[in-house]
Amino acid sequence: MRRIFGLFIGVALLLSLSAPTHAQTNSSRFGLGLQLLGSTAGDNVGPGVHFRASTALNPDVSLALGSGLTGFIFRGRDDSAFALDPQLSAIVSFSTANAQSTYVIGGVGAYVPFGDTSTESGPTFNVGVGRAWLLQESSLFFEFKPGVLVGAETTTLVVPLRIGVIL
Repeated sequence: MRRIFGLFIGVALLLSLSAPTHAQTNSSRFGLGLQLLGSTAGDNVGPGVHFRASTALNPDVSLALGSGLTGFIFRGRDDSAFALDPQLSAIVSFSTANAQSTYVIGGVGAYVPFGDTSTESGPTFNVGVGRAWLLQESSLFFEFKPGVLVGAETTTLVVPLRIGVIL
């Protein structure tokens, strides 16, 4: 896990040092949202928060680094568990003349559970679809991005639904 965390930090530093291209009007965006994460690994659902920073590679493609924290708390305090899910993603936007846009997002990450859980941690591979609605200076988004968690002995499904704001 330390190597994965180190890789994410390294990519974030490289992204922060890169110069914008001529096609980029706003090179970096930050998103904050709420998520509802379901997992077949622990047969549980929990609410959480998600943060993402992205930088545009061109007008249609962005590279994003984000992480979420979910609390599986619906079974009570004594049986609660938590999960951290850092991710590195590529985002492809399908621009339209409207004030809304559909995008496809996919990438790799990790699933790190902690607390009262027997779920194993491991790498995740995910792909999904989202929709963004343009406001004055920011955007609202809704996203469905299922992923596959590859554990040492089992492969399970992780399904987040996210809603939030892009600054």
